Amino acid sequence: MTPSLERLAELVRQAEAKTRAKKLGQETQQAAEAFRVAEQRARIAAKRAREIRPARIRELESADSEEQYLKELIRKLAQFKASLEPGVDAEALISNAQVEIDRKRKEAKEELDAIAREAEETRRELRVAMEHYQNLRKELDRLQPQLADRFSGEDRLLWDAEMHFPGGQLQGLAREVESSLHYFGMLTKMEQYAQLKIWIGRLRLHQSTPDGEPIEEHQTLAQRVFHHLKGLSKQYEPGYIEAFRHDYSTDWAVYVSEAQEQLVQATDNARRVKDWEQQRQDQQVRDAERQQQARESGLIALDELKAFMARTHLPDEGVEEFLTLLKPVVNGLGASDPVVLELVMPYRELISGGNGLRAVRRNLDRIRQEEEKDEDTQKGQYEDLLTVTQGRRALMIGGAVREDARRALQRVFSFDRLDWEPYEDSKPALLDSLEQRVRNRGVDLVLILKSFISHHVPERFRPLCEQQGIPCLMIEHGYGPSQVGEALRRGLLKKE
Repeated sequence: MTPSLERLAELVRQAEAKTRAKKLGQETQQAAEAFRVAEQRARIAAKRAREIRPARIRELESADSEEQYLKELIRKLAQFKASLEPGVDAEALISNAQVEIDRKRKEAKEELDAIAREAEETRRELRVAMEHYQNLRKELDRLQPQLADRFSGEDRLLWDAEMHFPGGQLQGLAREVESSLHYFGMLTKMEQYAQLKIWIGRLRLHQSTPDGEPIEEHQTLAQRVFHHLKGLSKQYEPGYIEAFRHDYSTDWAVYVSEAQEQLVQATDNARRVKDWEQQRQDQQVRDAERQQQARESGLIALDELKAFMARTHLPDEGVEEFLTLLKPVVNGLGASDPVVLELVMPYRELISGGNGLRAVRRNLDRIRQEEEKDEDTQKGQYEDLLTVTQGRRALMIGGAVREDARRALQRVFSFDRLDWEPYEDSKPALLDSLEQRVRNRGVDLVLILKSFISHHVPERFRPLCEQQGIPCLMIEHGYGPSQVGEALRRGLLKKE
């Protein structure tokens, strides 16, 4: 194009713009208002169809069912007419019932037809308003592009308005299904089931409602949506959905409406389950905190109880204070704590069912019964030793004292008394005290746990025991009945 021709075209455009500018902005504004009104009417009509149509469809189905039932009654009436009560006008009842059924069917059909007409008319008006507005917007962009920002809201509304038409609904469904791939797996099975029913129902509704737009493009998109839905169904397996069968047919609008109700119920159930689970977890956290606090308090109380027992000669004194200190220990650590039970087992008879200690006494009695059963079994194994152990006062040295093991040994071998004294190199005065008991013949038998003492302990005790005529036996490993029994057989039976 020559420069002169370009300049001439620009002069014509400017002149045209000045002439058209006076009316274009106002016309576009009027078209935008008409477009908004048409879109609002289409939205209301679609909402009314969603809310009313399912109920009217059910009324039609009910009318058909009632009419079928009426025909069955008429056939039976013909068979049993002679047995009817006198004075009853059955023919009038039949006529009235038929009239009521016909009226019910007619009202439902009329409202369904009105809804369909309203939806079709509003969509047609909306399409006309959209096309008129779009034509003016194109002209506005050509002649007065600076005014485009004034209609940005209407431009965005064009995308929403497409959802009133089958083609736009299909595109919206495709976007919705594709975006669900990121969250679908987080739904519950019932939510997945209802959501898939909604999507496949909407797809089948579109396929049963052609809108006159390019068929090939819509078929390609519909096939892609169908394969996505089928893939979700196979991957998560929420349940059998008959709408995936091509030979299945129904009123798809009602089908979608019922599936939406199912989704609402499934979502409510999932929310209730989630709330309950959250409450349960919160309660577990609170319980764990309370248990931890109670245990810390129980450990403090246990230290106080141990200190009291160390400085008090139970059961000769301090019984009431012992029971008072034991109660917070049990409250904090529990009545079945093995440390607590082992600590108080020697004083089982002091613990009665009162003062909140009934469970402690019950556990102590149970342990005692189990020990007695085990000991009865073990006594048969060491019956040959009872002649040399029964009634003796025994002293066992070494290791850390375990009261349950000490009691078991005393009962198995029928010792009159078994004192178990620990050994520590840092407390030489203890050995001096034990040696004095041997010199005073306060014991009849000395047992030394060789694995838990230094070598100089037997060197001190064995000569002393020989002088006093008291057996001194070395227990090689451990301190169970079998190890002690072996040492007793080796040291006492062979000697005899």
